[in-house]
Amino acid sequence: MGFFLQKVLTSFLEPPGLFISIALFFGLFARKKGNESLKWITLAVIIYFFSTGIGIRLLLPPNATIPRDPQTSSPQVIIVLGGGTYLDTYQNRFLPGPFSLLRLHQGYTLWQKEKIPVLVSGGQVWVKSGPSEAEIMADILLQWGVPQDDIITESRSRNTKENAQYCSQILNDKHWNSFYLVTSEVHLKRAIRNFQSFLPDADIIPVSAHPPYDRTPIILSDFLPSTQAFSAFAQIIHEYFGLIALFFNQRID
Repeated sequence: MGFFLQKVLTSFLEPPGLFISIALFFGLFARKKGNESLKWITLAVIIYFFSTGIGIRLLLPPNATIPRDPQTSSPQVIIVLGGGTYLDTYQNRFLPGPFSLLRLHQGYTLWQKEKIPVLVSGGQVWVKSGPSEAEIMADILLQWGVPQDDIITESRSRNTKENAQYCSQILNDKHWNSFYLVTSEVHLKRAIRNFQSFLPDADIIPVSAHPPYDRTPIILSDFLPSTQAFSAFAQIIHEYFGLIALFFNQRID
């Protein structure tokens, strides 16, 4: 019981739960002002919805990973999309960020099974110095034992559209039209649509590297605000905006 109470108190004393507590405090403080109190309480409810597993589960899009019969397709390459890097000051080197590492490991797991080339895609988004995402991921694959001949790098792309654009050039040059596409689950839908715009006849097999939020049965922690849930909300909203932008871009084109 003490452990559970500690978790509850901590969740409402640390962001994002702290913002709920502050909104509730002002709501109770302004309880004599009717509408003012209702505004604060409404804000607390909204923050609660977007920062708990209960709310996030309602926002989660359907799983975009479509099971495929391996006999109906013969993938020729595994494409892994980068998801960010960071500078490890302890090693003084750039490493894949959490999303990139999860995607890369999923691609590596596929490579162990399929033994087909791995195409890692990602350039330098914000900085102009240091290695690209693709080069960083390629270095990790080498450390994991993937032969150099099985690694292809695409290091020019800065977003999902450019991932698809530059990877499609490589696939066309090699006459490949069937591939695994590995990225975060919430990113798959937008990634597939971008690749289809450049490779309309390709056979794309989507592979989720990780969900934005746990899809296991609901547990007590899902009712508590957490940074994990709020991060999932941010990912989902980012993808919705990305899909809207893609829709309008395709209309313009």
